[in-house]
Amino acid sequence: MAAEQSEIRRILVALDASQSSLSALQNAVELAAALEAELIGLYVEDTNLLRLAQLPLAREVSAFSPIFRQMESIEIERQLRAQAGQIRRIVARVCEDRGISWQFKVSRGVVAAELLAAAVDADLMVLGKIGRSFQGLRRTGSITRTIVSSRPGMTLVLRSGSLLTFPVILLYDGSDLAEKAFQAAGRLTRVHDGRLTVLVLAASREEARKLQMSVVERLKEHKLGADFRLVVRGSISGIAQRIHLEGSGPVVIPCDAESQEDEQLCALLDEIENPVLLVR
Repeated sequence: MAAEQSEIRRILVALDASQSSLSALQNAVELAAALEAELIGLYVEDTNLLRLAQLPLAREVSAFSPIFRQMESIEIERQLRAQAGQIRRIVARVCEDRGISWQFKVSRGVVAAELLAAAVDADLMVLGKIGRSFQGLRRTGSITRTIVSSRPGMTLVLRSGSLLTFPVILLYDGSDLAEKAFQAAGRLTRVHDGRLTVLVLAASREEARKLQMSVVERLKEHKLGADFRLVVRGSISGIAQRIHLEGSGPVVIPCDAESQEDEQLCALLDEIENPVLLVR
């Protein structure tokens, strides 16, 4: 498995105080341990929050009191430093317990921009899927949407409480990125000696059969087993339903950089609860 491991050497995980972020850390640690990779934790001090605190009308309300009070930028900065220190201690503890090489970095700026800049040198980025609409429905958070629409390479998106259970589910459409996605899915599958489920997406059953046969040949080369599901002319809702039937394992998706593709991708992320590994 050494050749597989060498392809993911650095894992960047976006961290804050949310439960979704802690789930991302837990899964990033497990992957770093299995792949013998270095883990880099990044905490971003949000300049938008600091600017808000400087506005004369800005107010905050405590969770324990209905009283509104003036937001103070000095107090916000103190809270951010304290939060970063607490998260660093968590990263140090869990990584040292597993014998993982690690770093912890703090930056200040617009969160999405800082994450994208830090992820340039990472082989894999891990972040939480957060956000909630005004109607109370779960939605992919705005920062996460920006990252998945912009970042090249591999990005793992997890909801709060997610764990990388198996089997791995691969969406295979025969595109140029499908081979890269296949490699990534195989890597995840080998981590736990699991079995792969391949959802073959095609415009006709004949095309789906041809794609299936090409994947079968690739599986023989990599000594992997797989189950196949043929999805012909599948809609976003239909694909999401098919994924739901296959269980809670991570879904590996090849995706290009077209705006229409990004909209469909975010729609799919909103509909499924599985961890999603995006491959660009």
